[in-house]
Amino acid sequence: MSIDRVHRHIDDHREESLEILKTLIRQPSISAQDKGVKECARLLADIMRKFGISSDVIDTPTQPVVVGEVCKDPRAYTLLCYGHYDVQPPEPLELWESPPFEPTIRNGRLYGRGTGDNKGQLITHVLAARAWLEAAGGPPINLKFVFEGEEESGSKNLGNFVREHKAKLAADLAYVSDGGLHPSGRPTISLGNRGILGITLVAQGADRDNHSGNKGGVAPNPVWMLVHLLSTMVHPSGRVLIDGFYDHVRPIGPTEQKLLATMEFDPKSFATTMGLETIPMDGATYWKRIMLEPYFNINGFISGYVGPGSKTIIPSRAECRIDIRLVVDQKTRDIFEKVKAHVKKVDPRVQVLERGFGTMEASRTNADHPAVGVVGRAIKGVRGVEPFIILSGGGSLPNAVWPNILGVDHIGVPYANADENNHSPNENLSVERFYDGIHVSAQVFQTLAEADTKGELPRRSTT
Repeated sequence: MSIDRVHRHIDDHREESLEILKTLIRQPSISAQDKGVKECARLLADIMRKFGISSDVIDTPTQPVVVGEVCKDPRAYTLLCYGHYDVQPPEPLELWESPPFEPTIRNGRLYGRGTGDNKGQLITHVLAARAWLEAAGGPPINLKFVFEGEEESGSKNLGNFVREHKAKLAADLAYVSDGGLHPSGRPTISLGNRGILGITLVAQGADRDNHSGNKGGVAPNPVWMLVHLLSTMVHPSGRVLIDGFYDHVRPIGPTEQKLLATMEFDPKSFATTMGLETIPMDGATYWKRIMLEPYFNINGFISGYVGPGSKTIIPSRAECRIDIRLVVDQKTRDIFEKVKAHVKKVDPRVQVLERGFGTMEASRTNADHPAVGVVGRAIKGVRGVEPFIILSGGGSLPNAVWPNILGVDHIGVPYANADENNHSPNENLSVERFYDGIHVSAQVFQTLAEADTKGELPRRSTT
């Protein structure tokens, strides 16, 4: 069978595949600092062309998008594989055990910035396509690739890019590999992601710092302004107190309740992935909070003097940076307006600015979608176990562009180990999980083709 030859090809080219990933890791592509991103786009496109994948680097107002395709039959089922080749800044550099852009193997893991997030995962789709092309003359379905260069900076241009190239990107399903496996090592299928809204609160006091003794009790302190404001926004339990914040949170239905009950949870092993000793909650609470509930987070607070020694001042300005994680049916614009209304009511002196990470809308594919079972069969065929169904990942990805703009559903199948340290020093990817990912992608292509032949899968509208 063709699929057997494809899997043998993947095994026969393990070392070469790993070297290709190392080449990608060596090329910095830090979108937040505009370092090496365009060079990485060209490198990735060259790799794809080398394997016979038609590829282009298409500019956007910021970072380019790499698109590619292997499409032999316009009537065949079409899968769009999405990923991002940009990476997070590597700082603090002193915490890395080996340089972030010098890929290094230790204890069966490849260390380097971008190994797990997301170069090591996106390249698995390319390598799977290569195996099909070289071992079987081509994949059994049409493949399209969209690899963007600013996901780590908020995917500001992806929506417009997809809108402008809608015909070129037309597909029946979007397939995304990002994030980590279940902490037990068991594979997962993720049906969505929380959205994100970045906000900055700014409080201004006097036009200069003041002596905290001579002016204490007289000059306004903007830090206290923000502290008091924030205490009216979130209860100590984490419940957001802003009027209307939960109005559009989708109720948990019977299918979701059933899936929640199947989710494994080990507080100690889950805590280890966060650098904690344990998690003081049960599994149902954990998964519900991560997948189905929004979260209001303070990620930075800037004010006053924090250098050596002390400086007894009343700061003139304070700034609080916030990211709000939203769930499906909540909209970033609606929540932003509700935050502004709350601030205006409580303390109109404080400015509310829509800045920081930016915005991404939440999205979630129906758990009853036929492709969920089909992809699950492919994963089990490679890994030997049934995948967990994750209703929604806790993090944010720009997956809403697929249903909202392209008009297709999306399924996420992460390939990285749960403790990949993405966004942290010593980011890593298990070498075996990397090879597994190539095998899984190759099998997904085959299983989707079989299911489409049997009429099991919905096709995109042609109207």
